[in-house]
Amino acid sequence: MTDGNRSAFVTGANRGLGLEICRQLGVKGYKIFLGCRDIRKGQEALSKLTALGVADVTAIQLDATDSGSIAMALEAIGDAVKCLDVLVNNAGTFEEEWGTMPSALTVKEMRDTFDANFFGPFEIIREFFPLMLKSPAPRIVNISSDMGSLGNINNRESIVYGVMGPAYQSSKVAINALTTLFAKEVIDTNFKVNSASPGWCRTDMGTDDAPLSVAEGASTAVMLATLPDDGPTGEFFSSTRNGEGMEW
Repeated sequence: MTDGNRSAFVTGANRGLGLEICRQLGVKGYKIFLGCRDIRKGQEALSKLTALGVADVTAIQLDATDSGSIAMALEAIGDAVKCLDVLVNNAGTFEEEWGTMPSALTVKEMRDTFDANFFGPFEIIREFFPLMLKSPAPRIVNISSDMGSLGNINNRESIVYGVMGPAYQSSKVAINALTTLFAKEVIDTNFKVNSASPGWCRTDMGTDDAPLSVAEGASTAVMLATLPDDGPTGEFFSSTRNGEGMEW
């Protein structure tokens, strides 16, 4: 879909993966709402997108862990459009040190991670749901991770077997569950809800050692955000597999 009348809200979008998702959707003609905690950084990102040819972009202040901030973002977007066509839940955090064992993880690290990576996206979906139901073809994309695949966490043949980030991984398993549940709620409609993993790509979290570019990492989320009416729902896809399916 490349309809210029369609709109997309991407959270955590002032840099990295979120910014690239905005760029790719923007050049397809989507009206972009760029969500970010720091509105000044959002305005800087807006300028970058404009220079890259994205014609219609608005910076929206959003702290995914703050109910008041979510409500204000909903009001701002609801005032600008009659419906929201695409929601990409990209905002997230990684609190623990790489290699932390679950027995060494603090409760605070787990709670802070789930606030940003699970409860925030859940509240955003819940609050934006009525606005999205007004769209003829709503699409929700929850950014997950290869590391959130239960089928691969303990699979010695998996590329993620050697990593350990228990709070982050648990939150991504949880967001995958949320994907399936919301997809089930709207299963007999044109509303599609899927999870996307960007794979290991060259973001601040992924570092420059990652094999995938940011554009390659963003491509799966963009594919799911622009699904045709006969596209999948309630499924998990990864850029590691060139946008093909990943085990839950």
